[in-house]
Amino acid sequence: MRHFKWLPLVLLGLLLSTSFVHADQIRLADGRFLQGDVVEVKEDGFVFKLTESGGQVYLRWNQVDEGLKKRLTKAEDPDEGLDLQVMVDGARLELIDGSVLEGDITQTAKGFLVKNYEYSKGKEIPEDEVIEGGYVTDIMIDADVMMSEQDVLKLAEEQRDPIETAKQYYELARIADRLALYQEAKDYITLALASDPDNKLQARLTEYDSQLDELIRQAAVLKLLVEARKAAKKKIFQGALNILDEAKENYQPTGQVLKKVDDTYAEIDLDFSKFVISEWYKAMKGVARDWLKQKENKDVTVTEGANYARRQMDVDIQNKIMEEVGGTDPKDIKERFVNRFKLAEEPKNKLHLSMKKASFGEDGFYQGIVGGHLPIAGQKPNTDDNNGNNKQPGRRGPNPGGKDRDGIDNPDDGFKFQDSKEGDGIKLPEGVSPDDIKDILRRALGKDEEDKGDSKNDAPKLGKQDLSELKVPDYVPSLTEWWEKISTTSKAKWMVAVYVKYGGTMTPFEYDKWDIKYK
Repeated sequence: MRHFKWLPLVLLGLLLSTSFVHADQIRLADGRFLQGDVVEVKEDGFVFKLTESGGQVYLRWNQVDEGLKKRLTKAEDPDEGLDLQVMVDGARLELIDGSVLEGDITQTAKGFLVKNYEYSKGKEIPEDEVIEGGYVTDIMIDADVMMSEQDVLKLAEEQRDPIETAKQYYELARIADRLALYQEAKDYITLALASDPDNKLQARLTEYDSQLDELIRQAAVLKLLVEARKAAKKKIFQGALNILDEAKENYQPTGQVLKKVDDTYAEIDLDFSKFVISEWYKAMKGVARDWLKQKENKDVTVTEGANYARRQMDVDIQNKIMEEVGGTDPKDIKERFVNRFKLAEEPKNKLHLSMKKASFGEDGFYQGIVGGHLPIAGQKPNTDDNNGNNKQPGRRGPNPGGKDRDGIDNPDDGFKFQDSKEGDGIKLPEGVSPDDIKDILRRALGKDEEDKGDSKNDAPKLGKQDLSELKVPDYVPSLTEWWEKISTTSKAKWMVAVYVKYGGTMTPFEYDKWDIKYK
């Protein structure tokens, strides 16, 4: 008998769960309104009890407003309105190379200190590597920047507490899936199915539950998938791709698991290319400095520096990045960099290209090799004409010998950029023309083409800088003299400029936009 004492409660629960709307005013398709109660919902319509007469009418879905059908049949898409973001307070730092760092960022005497999950002990960023206005505080950032996947999921639960509905559990399952926590996602789906979902959500949950079952059954592949994500997070991109290749070759995943592997591969491969492009620009000065330091016991001539920049620096940049990403093929590294314009052409990639800046003293970065403003060096200016009249200092013609006194060719004689038509320079990606590159650079840099103005009326300029007011020293040192007295940092910067213009990897559209300034 004790089992029957629950019967009244069960009957009450059934009554309360019946789909009807009390004293509802519904709008017909012709604009009229009816007052009453929805008694029963069927596949092609519903029974409506009129308040005024007490009679019942059967209305088909095409006789009433479309919104009413959606509400009565609970036809909302289960994926609508999901909030799959887990955010925390943080700050953002945008660097001149186009990369962005997020986390707990504080300003220091020398720049900025960035702390996040990747840099748990903090990473120092010099102030001159940050763009103007690139430090933004008091913003919301993705929680996985600051914590592990398990901690992110725990925070997602806390942010959504109390969790009472099937859709809330479904939302958490989707978040767990994105974090590659598939067993946790399966547990949330089980809870969602036990939380009285509507028919459409139940169908979605059942389908999703089967997909997760397949994922979990192929646990070995999933484990490698997680390892690949971890490797990619540490910027070991080639290692991550190798792990995914191993997963496909050894375990031959199928169905949703195969799709998950392929999607992850595509995502990491894209991040790999973006990293190579960003890192290539950043690595140039460091590679030049490393080469100079290796030669510290030997006097390095300016000719040797120029030759290294033109002929070997490319290879060393490839090898440096290859070591960072766990790669084995330097040609693949260079190909990813060379194809940067083709990659940037696709808006979905959100690739940001940025140009570098270089500054040199007035008596410094002048040599014709890189387009400086001072005359060819190596001799004192002739201040008297044939009649003994004093002439303006520093105003002399070009060196007729084709070489300055350093033994390095003048730009018109030796240093000549090899474009793709001549076969030795950069090969533009298939289907990408020089005009396309100009347009891609303009869009990627976030600016329109700059007006060139009337060259007849304009003062002499290098890039954006007016050179007409720059003072020409009484004595312009030769390139060798200048090289011997400058620091390793200045030498490295000069070598980068030679590399950019004559190494064969950059395009004219890039180095023409470099902001090379003279003090």
